[in-house]
Amino acid sequence: MTTPHPVCSILLALAAAAAAAPKSTVRFANQDVLTGTPQSIAPDLLVWKSPLLEEAASFHLEKVLELSLPATGPEQPADHEAIVTLTNGDSIRGQLASVDHQTVSLDTWFAGRLDFKRVMVKDVKIEEQAGFLYRGPTGIDGWVQSEESPPWKYERAAFRASAAGGIARKDLLTDECVISFDAAWKGDSIRMRVILFSDDVTTDNPSAGYELSFQRGSVHLRNAKTQSFLGSAQSQALMENDRVRVEIRASMKSKRIALTINDRIVEVWNDPDAEKAPPGKALHFISGSPLPLRVSNIRVASWDGVIDKMPDPQLGFGMMRFGLPGVSEKPAPPPVAAKDDKERMELANGDTLTGEVTSIQDGNISIKTPLGDVKLPVSRLRTLALKPVEAERSIRRNGDVRAWFPDGSSIVFRLDECGDGTLTGSSQNFGSATFNLAAFNRIEFNIYSPQYAELRGDGEW
Repeated sequence: MTTPHPVCSILLALAAAAAAAPKSTVRFANQDVLTGTPQSIAPDLLVWKSPLLEEAASFHLEKVLELSLPATGPEQPADHEAIVTLTNGDSIRGQLASVDHQTVSLDTWFAGRLDFKRVMVKDVKIEEQAGFLYRGPTGIDGWVQSEESPPWKYERAAFRASAAGGIARKDLLTDECVISFDAAWKGDSIRMRVILFSDDVTTDNPSAGYELSFQRGSVHLRNAKTQSFLGSAQSQALMENDRVRVEIRASMKSKRIALTINDRIVEVWNDPDAEKAPPGKALHFISGSPLPLRVSNIRVASWDGVIDKMPDPQLGFGMMRFGLPGVSEKPAPPPVAAKDDKERMELANGDTLTGEVTSIQDGNISIKTPLGDVKLPVSRLRTLALKPVEAERSIRRNGDVRAWFPDGSSIVFRLDECGDGTLTGSSQNFGSATFNLAAFNRIEFNIYSPQYAELRGDGEW
């Protein structure tokens, strides 16, 4: 160990909190893990304080895999969240500030205004920030596992199952709510069940609730109380991918459940016997296979019960909609994409419009369309059309780190300097920025080393 050069210092605000506050950990290339608190960090040295050490110790960053940190979020969430995905795989969330031919800008709580070069932006999606009942996972606390040998663990902002079994949380859902999550799996197909409105978190087969079974390219819905089979549907996304984004909208008032996979509505089911199954409030995720399954970016929000759009016909798959079987033996032909699909923006209700963004101000976006100017809240949009460009990818530089947010998204930048609870970094993607350290729950070092990638288990497994 060497004495660190006083380049900069990171003093975590959380370190001054109560003794019960979450501790940070540092993980080394030899797989040693040390709990404690980062005292300072430089481009080549980490100074670490631990109860196991008599005094703060200095470690060369070339021997450090990653830091795990207690993260916090914004106190006042905005009415929308724009997700900018970059060509290098980074994904950053914030409020859409401006868009032009050269730049896509986000206002963020953790770094202020970030201006991304248009040629390095892959796409922009927008989510409405309704009143969230839950966002996570941020840990295993509050969740109950059904097996004596728990198959689920919390790691890297996700629940990960390595055996069959369930994990559940009670008192989570309301009579009308929307549940969304990312699911990823190993093997030739997904084998997972999701149970809504359960009244018993101690079992994978509760006597009440609605069970959605995901297997291969099919999804089946069952009323656990009445044992009624309510229907099934096919999803091409489940057959062609090993990870998907799932959204379930459920209303016990209108007796309907809508399923969306990868932003495409798959099916809407109706249960005429919903009143016979008084709902509980628990949510279950159940792995049906010993192969790895990952569930992340879970969000539960209130919902008004209005279904804005219906799925395209999928006759011929034995599908049932509203309890009625399909009547055709021939599958419907796939929809033909319009030539201007890439120039269309999708709205929350499923409508689309073609045009060019002229301004964004006070949460409202102005769009010039062939039929005239349109002004609407940014939160009403779901996708943003960007002018086609020849994409570029940022260069890799010595000193690059990958900083992870609690929702599982990340950003890469070269670590340039540090301040009181901040990191300052630079990238071709956005220039230079100063980040609030509290926004990150993990920071990886030596990110381009193949040896370290294997030690970290890169590939997200």
